[in-house]
Amino acid sequence: MSDPQGEWRDGDELAEEARRHFEEGRLAEAEAALRQALARNPDRPDWHFHLGRLLEHTDRGSEARDEYLRCHELDPDAPEPLLAAASVDEEEGNVASALRFVEQAVALDRSNDDSNARRIRLLNASGHGDAARDAFYEAQEFVETPTFCMIAMASGLEDRGDLPRASWCYREALRHDPAMSEVRTRYARCLARQEDHAKALQNFMHVLREEPGAIEALLGCAETLIHLGRESDAAEKLRRVVEIEPANVQAHHMLGALDLRAARFDRAAVEFELVLKLDPDRNLVRLDLAESQLRRGRADEARETVRAMLSGGLPEAPDRDDRFAKLPDRDRQRSMRAWAGAVARTGSILAALGEWKSAAEVFPELVRMHPQEANAWRALARSRYEAGDVIGGRAASMKVLELEPACALSHHNLALAALRDGDLPGAGAWVKRGLAVAKTDEGLRRLRSRVLLGRVRALLRRKK
Repeated sequence: MSDPQGEWRDGDELAEEARRHFEEGRLAEAEAALRQALARNPDRPDWHFHLGRLLEHTDRGSEARDEYLRCHELDPDAPEPLLAAASVDEEEGNVASALRFVEQAVALDRSNDDSNARRIRLLNASGHGDAARDAFYEAQEFVETPTFCMIAMASGLEDRGDLPRASWCYREALRHDPAMSEVRTRYARCLARQEDHAKALQNFMHVLREEPGAIEALLGCAETLIHLGRESDAAEKLRRVVEIEPANVQAHHMLGALDLRAARFDRAAVEFELVLKLDPDRNLVRLDLAESQLRRGRADEARETVRAMLSGGLPEAPDRDDRFAKLPDRDRQRSMRAWAGAVARTGSILAALGEWKSAAEVFPELVRMHPQEANAWRALARSRYEAGDVIGGRAASMKVLELEPACALSHHNLALAALRDGDLPGAGAWVKRGLAVAKTDEGLRRLRSRVLLGRVRALLRRKK
């Protein structure tokens, strides 16, 4: 913007005008005034720094970075412009460049907690956990109160699954500054992940006493209360969340899950339908909705819902992701348990709806993850038999008998499959083997009668 009186004004006056414009939200006028000030005196590092901040506010990161680096050239002993340039690079995903700038800033002022913390965080983010640890120990020598360093190190340790050490770091940070509610919430979640639910609850409640409307603390508190069996208290916290944030998807989903567990199927369905309206991409919520519909006796609605879920595709198994092997063991186990549970529920709902062909396509994932569980193979066997795949059903039943030789149901199914193929000797052999391990099984006894009757009829046909 042109300034007809700018010829006689000095740079300091223009810089002050730029500050006023910025505080009043007139960013274009602020930039124009600041550039005029720099035209009069281009060697003022503080003006270049403020121009960089202004450019960042207008989403011109590359230009802002140039201004920060010009500020550094003019004031090479100040770490702030290097840290500002690092922020721009980090925002743009250039972690390596950001780390270089932060390393330079730390070298200029080793006692700065924030600089050291950012160094630790960026080293963790770039996969250099050992270097982050070394940087952390180095910071202890120079930083008087390394609160932010503790937080950065805790976050990195938590990401790597080292929860006991992460908890210690969070606790130390809180010892330096007990009022950090966000850090206490992270500490509580870390404790909950270690199944120390009582202590986690204490810390969540500590946050909520100071900030009753802290959403993350309310959600974490609700999850912890559920683990402790206090579901009504958990529901109270979740209802508080939706009072504050009516569109909070996680809270509605958790409320629906509590209603489903308490057999309040109508209310559960309402919550799950709301979740899908708020976030249609939450495909697995359709599994919860289908179960609630099925339990309400609305099989047609449940069938439509589960088909919609399958059309969107179940999420890929966690262990098929290349990043899976790099996860901490605890997180790998948790993700696999959650996935296996979703697959088992999907198959069970499909079976209850008589969608046997779809069930037979789902259960193979379950047996892949649990190849030594007879129940998984039994479910696969039944779905294949019901879908008309007798050969596949027979193979699954044989696998059940490898794992559980006394399974009467598998002997029954193999005998029945042989009967359907017209193989009386084979059916008789399976009945005999089954009764040897399950003498009182009524199903096998009835099949024995059918085999005997089949033999009599075959004998009579031969006499004719």
